[in-house]
Amino acid sequence: MSSLLTEIVIESNDPVGAATFWSAALGWERREYQPGSVPWVSATGDPEQHDLKLVFVRARDARHPANRLYLNPHGCDLPDEVGRLCELGATLAPGTDSDAGGSGAATPWVSLVDPGGTGLTVLPQRIA
Repeated sequence: MSSLLTEIVIESNDPVGAATFWSAALGWERREYQPGSVPWVSATGDPEQHDLKLVFVRARDARHPANRLYLNPHGCDLPDEVGRLCELGATLAPGTDSDAGGSGAATPWVSLVDPGGTGLTVLPQRIA
């Protein structure tokens, strides 16, 4: 028998800010687990469902959480989606060219950082 992946736990310098960002980015309702008020998001918003949940916890020991996990939203108009995510609070990852993902770019994706410090890449299409 195999396991069922239902949660990805993301260390963050700002768990509420990161959960709020991902809630808006994915269109998923932000919830909180009690005790501890741990923010999480999922497509259903139902804690009993076995759908994928993103759970946000405070980074331990003052560690910077960047580059531990990249979440890849895809299937979008790249410049529009990058602009939308930046309006929600994401920033370009250090060293990312503002034209990344463009016709002359070395990569077909754009690297961003969410408000909690977790890296994400925006893909115009699924890489397979």
